Amino acid sequence: MSKTPQSIIRINGYRGTGKLTIARVLEAILSPKGCLVHNHLLINPADVVLPRDQPGYQNLRKAIRGAVFTASSGYPSTRDSVYIFTDFQLSDAVGSATCAEYLEAARAGGGKLVSVLLAFDEGVNLERLVSAERRAWGKIIDDPKLLKSFWEGTRIHRLEAGDEVVVVDVDVSRRTPEQAAEEILDHVLKIEERVPILDA
Repeated sequence: MSKTPQSIIRINGYRGTGKLTIARVLEAILSPKGCLVHNHLLINPADVVLPRDQPGYQNLRKAIRGAVFTASSGYPSTRDSVYIFTDFQLSDAVGSATCAEYLEAARAGGGKLVSVLLAFDEGVNLERLVSAERRAWGKIIDDPKLLKSFWEGTRIHRLEAGDEVVVVDVDVSRRTPEQAAEEILDHVLKIEERVPILDA
């Protein structure tokens, strides 16, 4: 089995942009080497232990991420996996620090960070946020004015492209999750010296 380091794929986007759906499609394409760690797997354990307004909350979140990052790059059994993370981080102090952790994790594993930013049309995004699927999962946010004020008052975090970071902008307004996943995969394959994820 090859031990070639794999890049980390991190999908960052606002609520309703389809992060989880795209990540699941990408994981299926990369099967059996794809491994999805969506944001709620990292958030929910912290929420159980501490309320979000408590001083130690962000430190707990960081510790959970750190444990996952260490395991993903520190064991022979995980070195062939392609880890896909979903997240929603803004360009504030917390978001900037969190994004730096992903870069450090990719560096520790000897790979690159594929930083995917999901762009969207506001009208399409509003439709998704009030969709039946999100209602079924209890993820409904149905106040358009509140959402628009949030979008206007925030800016999603963007890492600068470089030797260790590949930035991929994907407009999901008119793309299916499958199309978005394929676009991300194209970038991943381009930065690998070979294509171990497609090896038998």
